[in-house]
Amino acid sequence: GAEVDFPVEGRDEKITVYTTRPDTLHGATFMVLAPEHAMAKELATDETREAVEKYIFNASMKSNVDRLQDKEKTGVFTGSYAINPLNGAKVPIWLSDYVLADYGTGAIMCVPAHDDRDFEFATKFNIPIIQVIAKDGKEIENMTEAYTEAAGTMINSGEWNGMESSVLKKEAPLMIEKMGIGRKTVNYKLRDWVFSRQRYWGEPIPVINFDDGTSVALSDDQLPLILPELEDYSPSKTGSSPLDKAVDWVNVEVDGKKGKRETSTMPGSAGSSWYFLRYIDPHNDKAIADPELL
Repeated sequence: GAEVDFPVEGRDEKITVYTTRPDTLHGATFMVLAPEHAMAKELATDETREAVEKYIFNASMKSNVDRLQDKEKTGVFTGSYAINPLNGAKVPIWLSDYVLADYGTGAIMCVPAHDDRDFEFATKFNIPIIQVIAKDGKEIENMTEAYTEAAGTMINSGEWNGMESSVLKKEAPLMIEKMGIGRKTVNYKLRDWVFSRQRYWGEPIPVINFDDGTSVALSDDQLPLILPELEDYSPSKTGSSPLDKAVDWVNVEVDGKKGKRETSTMPGSAGSSWYFLRYIDPHNDKAIADPELL
Protein backbone atom coordinates (compact mmCIF):
# COMPACT_ATOMS: atom_id res chain seq x y z
CA GLY A 1 0.00 0.00 0.00
CA ALA A 2 1.00 3.59 0.55
CA GLU A 3 1.23 6.25 3.21
CA VAL A 4 -0.36 9.49 2.01
CA ASP A 5 0.14 12.89 3.62
CA PHE A 6 -3.00 15.07 3.90
CA PRO A 7 -2.25 18.74 4.76
CA VAL A 8 -4.58 20.18 7.42
CA GLU A 9 -6.32 23.35 6.29
CA GLY A 10 -4.98 26.43 8.09
CA ARG A 11 -2.22 24.54 9.88
CA ASP A 12 1.35 23.47 9.24
CA GLU A 13 0.73 19.84 10.23
CA LYS A 14 -0.14 16.97 7.97
CA ILE A 15 -2.10 13.82 8.79
CA THR A 16 -0.58 10.63 7.40
CA VAL A 17 -2.90 7.79 6.48
CA TYR A 18 -2.05 4.26 5.43
CA THR A 19 -4.11 2.75 2.63
CA THR A 20 -4.00 -0.48 0.66
CA ARG A 21 -6.08 1.24 -2.05
CA PRO A 22 -4.20 4.36 -3.13
CA ASP A 23 -5.87 3.99 -6.54
CA THR A 24 -9.11 5.29 -4.95
CA LEU A 25 -7.58 8.52 -3.60
CA HIS A 26 -9.83 10.73 -5.77
CA GLY A 27 -12.82 9.15 -4.01
CA ALA A 28 -11.66 10.04 -0.48
CA THR A 29 -14.40 12.40 0.71
CA PHE A 30 -13.65 12.38 4.44
CA MET A 31 -11.05 11.24 6.94
CA VAL A 32 -11.48 9.44 10.26
CA LEU A 33 -9.03 9.53 13.16
CA ALA A 34 -8.95 7.22 16.15
CA PRO A 35 -10.15 9.10 19.26
CA GLU A 36 -6.65 8.49 20.75
CA HIS A 37 -4.87 10.11 17.77
CA ALA A 38 -2.34 12.73 18.89
CA MET A 39 -4.16 15.48 16.94
CA ALA A 40 -7.72 14.50 17.87
CA LYS A 41 -8.28 17.13 20.57
CA GLU A 42 -6.40 19.98 18.92
CA LEU A 43 -8.42 19.67 15.71
CA ALA A 44 -11.60 20.61 17.60
CA THR A 45 -12.96 24.10 17.00
CA ASP A 46 -14.70 26.26 19.61
CA GLU A 47 -18.05 25.00 18.30
CA THR A 48 -17.13 21.30 18.40
CA ARG A 49 -14.75 21.10 21.39
CA GLU A 50 -17.31 19.95 23.96
CA ALA A 51 -18.69 17.21 21.69
CA VAL A 52 -15.19 16.08 20.65
CA GLU A 53 -13.88 15.80 24.22
CA LYS A 54 -17.01 13.94 25.31
CA TYR A 55 -16.61 11.47 22.41
CA ILE A 56 -12.93 10.89 23.20
CA PHE A 57 -13.78 10.20 26.85
CA ASN A 58 -16.61 7.78 25.98
CA ALA A 59 -14.35 5.89 23.55
CA SER A 60 -11.73 5.48 26.28
CA MET A 61 -14.28 3.51 28.31
CA LYS A 62 -14.62 0.82 25.60
CA SER A 63 -12.34 -2.10 24.79
CA ASN A 64 -10.93 -2.58 21.30
CA VAL A 65 -13.05 -5.71 20.97
CA ASP A 66 -16.22 -3.74 21.68
CA ARG A 67 -15.19 -1.04 19.24
CA LEU A 68 -14.68 -3.47 16.37
CA GLN A 69 -18.03 -5.24 16.80
CA ASP A 70 -20.33 -4.95 13.81
CA LYS A 71 -22.74 -2.32 15.03
CA GLU A 72 -24.01 1.11 14.10
CA LYS A 73 -21.15 3.52 13.50
CA THR A 74 -20.75 6.53 15.78
CA GLY A 75 -18.60 9.59 15.22
CA VAL A 76 -18.08 13.27 15.77
CA PHE A 77 -16.95 15.99 13.34
CA THR A 78 -13.89 17.88 14.61
CA GLY A 79 -14.73 21.06 12.72
CA SER A 80 -11.41 20.89 10.84
CA TYR A 81 -10.62 19.92 7.27
CA ALA A 82 -7.76 18.20 5.50
CA ILE A 83 -6.85 18.76 1.86
CA ASN A 84 -6.86 15.84 -0.55
CA PRO A 85 -3.28 16.11 -1.87
CA LEU A 86 -4.26 14.69 -5.26
CA ASN A 87 -7.10 17.04 -6.21
CA GLY A 88 -7.12 19.80 -3.60
CA ALA A 89 -10.63 18.96 -2.33
CA LYS A 90 -11.53 19.81 1.28
CA VAL A 91 -11.97 16.67 3.34
CA PRO A 92 -13.81 16.89 6.69
CA ILE A 93 -11.95 15.26 9.59
CA TRP A 94 -14.06 13.05 11.86
CA LEU A 95 -13.32 10.95 14.92
CA SER A 96 -14.77 7.47 15.22
CA ASP A 97 -14.06 4.57 17.56
CA TYR A 98 -14.05 2.01 14.74
CA VAL A 99 -10.56 3.29 13.95
CA LEU A 100 -7.90 2.04 16.37
CA ALA A 101 -4.78 4.00 17.27
CA ASP A 102 -2.51 0.97 16.91
CA TYR A 103 -3.61 0.07 13.38
CA GLY A 104 -1.66 1.78 10.60
CA THR A 105 -1.23 5.42 11.56
CA GLY A 106 -4.44 5.71 13.58
CA ALA A 107 -5.99 7.70 10.73
CA ILE A 108 -7.75 6.51 7.59
CA MET A 109 -8.88 8.12 4.38
CA CYS A 110 -12.46 7.13 3.68
CA VAL A 111 -13.71 6.17 0.23
CA PRO A 112 -17.40 5.46 0.89
CA ALA A 113 -18.21 4.36 -2.65
CA HIS A 114 -15.88 1.38 -2.31
CA ASP A 115 -15.84 0.38 1.37
CA ASP A 116 -18.81 -0.97 3.33
CA ARG A 117 -17.91 0.67 6.65
CA ASP A 118 -17.16 4.01 5.02
CA PHE A 119 -20.41 3.82 3.03
CA GLU A 120 -22.40 3.19 6.21
CA PHE A 121 -20.67 6.11 7.95
CA ALA A 122 -21.10 8.51 5.01
CA THR A 123 -24.77 7.60 4.60
CA LYS A 124 -25.47 8.16 8.30
CA PHE A 125 -23.72 11.55 8.44
CA ASN A 126 -24.64 12.82 4.94
CA ILE A 127 -21.07 12.88 3.61
CA PRO A 128 -20.61 12.93 -0.20
CA ILE A 129 -20.01 9.60 -1.96
CA ILE A 130 -17.91 9.70 -5.13
CA GLN A 131 -17.56 6.55 -7.21
CA VAL A 132 -14.11 6.17 -8.75
CA ILE A 133 -14.16 2.53 -9.90
CA ALA A 134 -16.89 1.34 -12.25
CA LYS A 135 -17.72 -1.91 -13.96
CA ASP A 136 -17.35 -1.32 -17.69
CA GLY A 137 -16.74 2.34 -16.89
CA LYS A 138 -20.41 3.01 -16.12
CA GLU A 139 -21.27 5.00 -13.00
CA ILE A 140 -23.97 3.61 -10.70
CA GLU A 141 -26.93 5.95 -10.28
CA ASN A 142 -28.38 6.27 -6.77
CA MET A 143 -25.84 4.03 -5.05
CA THR A 144 -27.45 1.92 -2.33
CA GLU A 145 -24.30 0.02 -1.32
CA ALA A 146 -20.55 0.25 -1.80
CA TYR A 147 -19.06 -1.13 -5.02
CA THR A 148 -16.40 -3.38 -3.49
CA GLU A 149 -15.27 -5.26 -6.59
CA ALA A 150 -11.52 -4.71 -6.99
CA ALA A 151 -11.71 -4.84 -10.78
CA GLY A 152 -13.08 -2.01 -12.85
CA THR A 153 -12.27 1.14 -14.80
CA MET A 154 -11.29 4.39 -13.12
CA ILE A 155 -13.80 7.26 -13.33
CA ASN A 156 -14.00 10.68 -11.62
CA SER A 157 -10.24 10.39 -11.11
CA GLY A 158 -8.67 13.11 -13.26
CA GLU A 159 -5.66 11.87 -15.18
CA TRP A 160 -6.31 8.33 -13.93
CA ASN A 161 -9.64 8.07 -15.78
CA GLY A 162 -9.83 5.07 -18.07
CA MET A 163 -7.11 3.08 -16.32
CA GLU A 164 -7.84 -0.39 -15.02
CA SER A 165 -8.03 -0.30 -11.22
CA SER A 166 -5.99 -3.52 -10.88
CA VAL A 167 -3.13 -1.90 -12.78
CA LEU A 168 -3.44 1.45 -10.99
CA LYS A 169 -3.46 -0.24 -7.58
CA LYS A 170 0.10 -1.39 -8.21
CA GLU A 171 1.29 1.81 -9.90
CA ALA A 172 -0.41 4.41 -7.66
CA PRO A 173 2.06 4.07 -4.73
CA LEU A 174 4.96 4.85 -7.07
CA MET A 175 3.04 7.75 -8.66
CA ILE A 176 2.22 9.18 -5.23
CA GLU A 177 5.87 8.89 -4.21
CA LYS A 178 6.99 10.67 -7.38
CA MET A 179 4.49 13.50 -6.67
CA GLY A 180 5.95 13.92 -3.18
CA ILE A 181 2.62 13.41 -1.41
CA GLY A 182 3.36 10.01 0.10
CA ARG A 183 5.39 6.87 -0.19
CA LYS A 184 5.05 3.21 -1.07
CA THR A 185 4.82 1.27 2.20
CA VAL A 186 4.64 -2.32 3.38
CA ASN A 187 2.58 -2.56 6.56
CA TYR A 188 2.63 -5.62 8.81
CA LYS A 189 -0.40 -6.30 10.99
CA LEU A 190 1.18 -7.74 14.13
CA ARG A 191 -0.25 -7.97 17.60
CA ASP A 192 1.31 -8.87 20.96
CA TRP A 193 1.19 -12.58 21.71
CA VAL A 194 -0.42 -13.42 25.06
CA PHE A 195 2.11 -15.85 26.48
CA SER A 196 0.90 -16.53 30.03
CA ARG A 197 -2.22 -18.37 31.11
CA GLN A 198 -3.85 -18.65 34.53
CA ARG A 199 -4.34 -22.41 34.63
CA TYR A 200 -2.74 -25.58 36.02
CA TRP A 201 -1.56 -27.33 32.87
CA GLY A 202 1.03 -26.06 30.40
CA GLU A 203 4.76 -25.57 30.69
CA PRO A 204 5.61 -23.68 33.92
CA ILE A 205 7.45 -20.38 33.53
CA PRO A 206 10.78 -20.82 35.40
CA VAL A 207 10.91 -17.41 37.09
CA ILE A 208 10.93 -16.39 40.75
CA ASN A 209 9.47 -13.00 41.69
CA PHE A 210 11.01 -11.68 44.92
CA ASP A 211 9.22 -9.62 47.53
CA ASP A 212 11.53 -6.66 46.82
CA GLY A 213 10.22 -6.39 43.26
CA THR A 214 13.14 -8.10 41.51
CA SER A 215 12.90 -11.33 39.53
CA VAL A 216 15.29 -14.09 38.53
CA ALA A 217 15.14 -16.90 35.96
CA LEU A 218 16.07 -20.37 37.17
CA SER A 219 19.54 -21.51 36.14
CA ASP A 220 19.94 -24.42 33.75
CA ASP A 221 20.86 -26.83 36.56
CA GLN A 222 17.47 -26.14 38.19
CA LEU A 223 15.58 -27.20 35.07
CA PRO A 224 13.27 -28.75 34.14
CA LEU A 225 10.84 -27.16 36.58
CA ILE A 226 8.14 -29.72 37.36
CA LEU A 227 4.57 -28.72 38.13
CA PRO A 228 3.32 -29.79 41.58
CA GLU A 229 0.56 -32.35 42.02
CA LEU A 230 -2.75 -30.67 42.82
CA GLU A 231 -5.93 -32.36 44.00
CA ASP A 232 -8.01 -29.29 43.16
CA TYR A 233 -7.02 -27.41 40.02
CA SER A 234 -10.35 -25.74 39.30
CA PRO A 235 -10.24 -22.00 38.39
CA SER A 236 -10.37 -19.60 41.32
CA LYS A 237 -13.08 -16.97 41.76
CA THR A 238 -10.47 -14.21 41.81
CA GLY A 239 -8.89 -15.13 38.47
CA SER A 240 -5.60 -16.16 40.04
CA SER A 241 -3.83 -19.28 38.80
CA PRO A 242 -4.77 -22.67 40.34
CA LEU A 243 -1.04 -23.02 41.09
CA ASP A 244 -1.44 -20.42 43.84
CA LYS A 245 -2.96 -23.25 45.90
CA ALA A 246 0.38 -25.11 45.90
CA VAL A 247 1.72 -22.97 48.74
CA ASP A 248 4.82 -25.09 49.46
CA TRP A 249 5.79 -25.04 45.77
CA VAL A 250 5.06 -21.34 45.23
CA ASN A 251 6.84 -19.85 48.24
CA VAL A 252 10.64 -20.05 47.99
CA GLU A 253 13.73 -18.49 49.56
CA VAL A 254 16.93 -17.92 47.58
CA ASP A 255 20.06 -16.60 49.32
CA GLY A 256 17.93 -15.21 52.15
CA LYS A 257 15.50 -13.47 49.78
CA LYS A 258 11.86 -14.48 49.97
CA GLY A 259 9.83 -14.76 46.82
CA LYS A 260 7.20 -16.65 44.86
CA ARG A 261 7.40 -18.77 41.77
CA GLU A 262 5.62 -17.46 38.67
CA THR A 263 2.21 -19.18 38.77
CA SER A 264 1.17 -18.49 35.18
CA THR A 265 1.87 -21.27 32.71
CA MET A 266 2.74 -21.07 29.03
CA PRO A 267 -0.06 -21.43 26.45
CA GLY A 268 -0.40 -24.48 24.24
CA SER A 269 0.92 -22.43 21.35
CA ALA A 270 4.27 -22.15 23.16
CA GLY A 271 4.95 -25.86 22.83
CA SER A 272 3.69 -26.00 19.25
CA SER A 273 6.02 -23.14 18.31
CA TRP A 274 9.17 -25.00 19.26
CA TYR A 275 8.49 -28.73 19.73
CA PHE A 276 9.52 -29.45 16.13
CA LEU A 277 13.08 -28.44 17.10
CA ARG A 278 13.23 -31.59 19.26
CA TYR A 279 13.06 -33.83 16.18
CA ILE A 280 16.66 -32.99 15.32
CA ASP A 281 17.92 -34.39 18.68
CA PRO A 282 15.12 -36.40 20.37
CA HIS A 283 17.21 -38.26 22.99
CA ASN A 284 19.04 -35.24 24.43
CA ASP A 285 18.51 -35.07 28.21
CA LYS A 286 20.51 -31.86 28.67
CA ALA A 287 18.71 -29.46 26.34
CA ILE A 288 15.83 -29.27 23.89
CA ALA A 289 18.44 -29.98 21.19
CA ASP A 290 22.15 -29.53 20.49
CA PRO A 291 22.63 -25.94 19.18
CA GLU A 292 25.17 -27.19 16.63
CA LEU A 293 22.73 -29.72 15.24
CA LEU A 294 20.04 -27.05 15.06
